[in-house]
Amino acid sequence: MNAAWHERHVLPEGAALEQRIAWHREHQRRCACRPIPPKVLDAMRRDPAIDVYLAGVNPRSRAVLQKLRKTIRSLVPQAEECISYRLPAFRYRGNIIAGFSATATGCSYYPFSGTTLKTLADAIKGYGKTKSALHFGADKPLPASLVRRLLRARIAEGQRQ
Repeated sequence: MNAAWHERHVLPEGAALEQRIAWHREHQRRCACRPIPPKVLDAMRRDPAIDVYLAGVNPRSRAVLQKLRKTIRSLVPQAEECISYRLPAFRYRGNIIAGFSATATGCSYYPFSGTTLKTLADAIKGYGKTKSALHFGADKPLPASLVRRLLRARIAEGQRQ
């Protein structure tokens, strides 16, 4: 325990959720003598900016992306949601491992890696893609098994870096 840090950084009684999140983030960096309470941890992992993003998406794409978000959260519950390059994304152990967006013609999944889609080329046949994105739509959403493979490949790449 870092007693000196705790003496200088007392969490105020009745602190708002945002204050508690900020305190616990700093605590993890400076001391980490105890785990983050589950309610605060869940709030830390959810980024309200993603809810705002999804609110502006057409209902059909929103439903597909909400399902994808739920799938990613279930497969990597430790991942934190964030916005990266103006896209809803997920950070795990300091690396962005996935992101998504709505497009004019459907949706896109971003592994935030130049090699993940190459590595899984056989598994993503039948989907449109670019160098950095996998394209899909409400008529052909990404199955959880494929999302699992994409995440595993990306996390493995992050561990090799």
